[in-house]
Amino acid sequence: MRKLLWFALAVAALVGVSGLPALAQTPTPNEINAIAKELWCPLCNGVRLDNCELQACIQMREVIAQKLVAGESKEQIKAYFVEQYGDVVLGAPAAEGFNRLVWLLPILAGVVGLGWLVFFVRAGLRRRPAAAKAASMTSRPTAKAQDDYLKRVDEEMGRDE
Repeated sequence: MRKLLWFALAVAALVGVSGLPALAQTPTPNEINAIAKELWCPLCNGVRLDNCELQACIQMREVIAQKLVAGESKEQIKAYFVEQYGDVVLGAPAAEGFNRLVWLLPILAGVVGLGWLVFFVRAGLRRRPAAAKAASMTSRPTAKAQDDYLKRVDEEMGRDE
């Protein structure tokens, strides 16, 4: 029993000293690209890290692989790149502090614009029946008004001759 205990202690000591490099697995390209898809190239505008072929981006993907081997999470890796390159690697401003306006103002402008549109459409619909009634009254003259008009036209035509 003592031999088994000494053997287990020796194995534990060897594992502790070596840091488990033999047991660490290299990440697959899919695991690396899953994180690289959420990061943007700091040198190219609008190019994701998984699609960029610059040497700097290839090295960044290698860093992702190293950090995955070291056991870091996706959030830790993203935080590392933000620390190194700034918010530009996230592809969007962080939704905190003053940057919240970047996210909230377009939504607010859309809501206000929609409200104005509804207001003006409803106001136009309320005015339409009154305008239609006034137009119908002026478009169909009564028989007396038409007779008076024709009588005036005849008088004016007779004066010109």
